[in-house]
Amino acid sequence: MPSTHSSRGAHFGGRKLRACRTSPQPPSTEAKPTRLHSTAARLWARSKRAFRWHSSGFDMLGTLGASNSYSIAYGVSPDGAVVVGESSRVDQLQRAFRWTQASGIEDIGSLGGTRSVAYGVSSNDAVVGMSLAPPANNRRAFIWTRATGMLNLNDVYSSLLQDGSVLTEAYAITPDGRYIVGRGFNRSRSREEAFLLDRGPQCAAHTGDVDANGCVDDADLLAILFAFGQSGNNLGRVDVNCDATVDDAGLLIVLFNFGSGC
Repeated sequence: MPSTHSSRGAHFGGRKLRACRTSPQPPSTEAKPTRLHSTAARLWARSKRAFRWHSSGFDMLGTLGASNSYSIAYGVSPDGAVVVGESSRVDQLQRAFRWTQASGIEDIGSLGGTRSVAYGVSSNDAVVGMSLAPPANNRRAFIWTRATGMLNLNDVYSSLLQDGSVLTEAYAITPDGRYIVGRGFNRSRSREEAFLLDRGPQCAAHTGDVDANGCVDDADLLAILFAFGQSGNNLGRVDVNCDATVDDAGLLIVLFNFGSGC
């Protein structure tokens, strides 16, 4: 992660979005053969396969396309359960992917351009990366969650970018999902710079102790019932499973753990 301690670092738009003096570099995504025949170079690129290593061996993650497709893994969640990266599809478009043991490799879309790539994933399954976007296939930083799909960070945090600065790539996100680092174009300085984005406190999934008193009891159940049906990203602890909705899934978690810790 790039340093953010420079007193001379520029501000993209305010306290929550800072520019740094150094620019982080993503993992290399391009094959660079110098003396290979072009056909051999293409075959080498197509043979790349993403994998996950653990104490029992390797998991090959597959691809989003046919046998001539490739996949590259760039990030893994803190618990090792989720892997993200990029893969080519049958139509040879390149897409960001998310992989788990249960669901396999999954195309998480794009912002409308011909390529997207995922670089990082948090503990609460927020994925960050880069997608090309219309009208000119410009690079734009994104965040993806199951609840929202892929969002352009420049749209989500447009209030911090009123000087015309642009967030082009997001390379990493902290385990709690609060901070994102990446690269952007600082309009006021007319140059590329690293950025640190503070998203504020994020939802943390729990086992039903809504009031955090160590006991899952009737107070927690009532809190869920009174908030039932609400949706949004700032629900607090009544959003038990962090799906941006107070629904039966959260209610079942409370009921299943009722009496725990009391």
